[in-house]
Amino acid sequence: MKLSKYIVLGAIALTSPAFVACVGDLDVKPENPTTKTEITSAEELYGELAGIYGGLVFEGGITVDDGGAGVYSRQLWNLQELSTDETLIGSNWADAGINELVYSTWSTDNHCLYECFSRFNYQISIVNQFIRDLHAYGNLLPGTDNLSVDVFDAEARTLRALSYYHMIDIFGRGPWTTESSIVGATPPTYDRTQLFDAVVADLEAAIPNLVPAAKQVYGRVSREAGYMLLAKLYLNSEVYTGVARWQEAANACNKIRETIDNLAPTYKYLFCATNDKYVGNGEILWGIPQDATTLTTFGGTTYLSGGSYRGDSDLLKTLGVAVSGWEGPRVREELADALAMNDKRRLIYEGDYTKDILDLSDKNQGYMCIKYVYTPEDDYYNEKQAEPYCNTVFNPADFPLFRLADVYLMLAECELNGATGCDGLNMMNKVRERAGLDKVTQLTAENILRERMCELYWEGHRRSDLVRFGKFAGSNYVWSWKGAAAAGAATAETRNLYAIPTQMIPTLGQNPGY
Repeated sequence: MKLSKYIVLGAIALTSPAFVACVGDLDVKPENPTTKTEITSAEELYGELAGIYGGLVFEGGITVDDGGAGVYSRQLWNLQELSTDETLIGSNWADAGINELVYSTWSTDNHCLYECFSRFNYQISIVNQFIRDLHAYGNLLPGTDNLSVDVFDAEARTLRALSYYHMIDIFGRGPWTTESSIVGATPPTYDRTQLFDAVVADLEAAIPNLVPAAKQVYGRVSREAGYMLLAKLYLNSEVYTGVARWQEAANACNKIRETIDNLAPTYKYLFCATNDKYVGNGEILWGIPQDATTLTTFGGTTYLSGGSYRGDSDLLKTLGVAVSGWEGPRVREELADALAMNDKRRLIYEGDYTKDILDLSDKNQGYMCIKYVYTPEDDYYNEKQAEPYCNTVFNPADFPLFRLADVYLMLAECELNGATGCDGLNMMNKVRERAGLDKVTQLTAENILRERMCELYWEGHRRSDLVRFGKFAGSNYVWSWKGAAAAGAATAETRNLYAIPTQMIPTLGQNPGY
């Protein structure tokens, strides 16, 4: 996998004392007053920007009892997936807060909520500091290609918008801070609509200065990725603000299609060790780079492959890894039922496991997801060499944050909700065609939501989708272990939002129902 020097430097920048967060604050300040605060070279600015990218990959920066569990992509995935019909972690894991997510019974003291909110807030804070430094020392940059102040500023703002998007979606409120905020001061609390309006305005201003994917460096945010983030915000606007913006979502999706409009030929290769070939100017519009030696993480695809693997050595060798898995996330029966046996996206290993999970302590219950593997595209089943490709748990596959197939399904949903210029039915059938399935003749809420599950499972979108379709909280749809019942049970409608963690309540207040 090729690596960008800007991303590699992130390992240094993220763990530098100047960027260690005081989690009790709602902004970041240097803990060591003797830490160097003056930027003296372009390389230092590169490193600081890389630290923001690194914040999506590495641990560090926030105080947690298990650093690996505090990785951005892992915390995001836990809150977006474990509380849904796609996956769960059994009671063989004793990690604090996991059972409450699986049951949708979390409290304000849930460990995962605190870590996740802290991670989002920390990420926003280091972006703010970088923008301050950029505009103070930007004269050090060469000012060419993608190394200019305007480009760096746009990338940083888009990265900040990503964390605010996740904060809006998951928690519904938060502290509003920018590069103009006073470091260490308590920022104002914005509700969901205020955050949405502020983030959308800032993102729309940043997008024109982002580098198009065809010219952008691997691992860095492109203009198309910026439009994808904007489309996601507009797609969920009715949930966030009470005002639907389907046409705006469709327009943003179509901006992406002007330059990137071809799905990868083979679905499963999007999640293997050489998937970086699809990142940026390909189907993976925004990928989080990983590597088995340099960009190692306990989140991302490592968590979703080695973190979930069970089974014997022969199976693990086929998947490309020489070490035992952590026996964590498993496939819930609803996902197994949704994926037809002839669906090419059914990357599930049944083995001797049972589909139904009636006893969470039994590790043989629940199928194993093998969507994320350690092998390269040209030897997907590890048949060309005697040994597995990786002798550690760290997976070299990049994590696909946003994909073009999602754009196509979003256009189908926008069309269903009255937007024009979508070609939505055709878009959804393109996704189904790659999966080897027959075309559908009309769009319905039911078949779009099901298609989103089959195409995007285990990629961190399911909770948001269920909320938008009115299927997450309440009694409209129950699934196994929802509401702490093996057969599923209704939950309070207020659980469409997570609780504000106890530590943040004095400043931010609390969401209704908690």
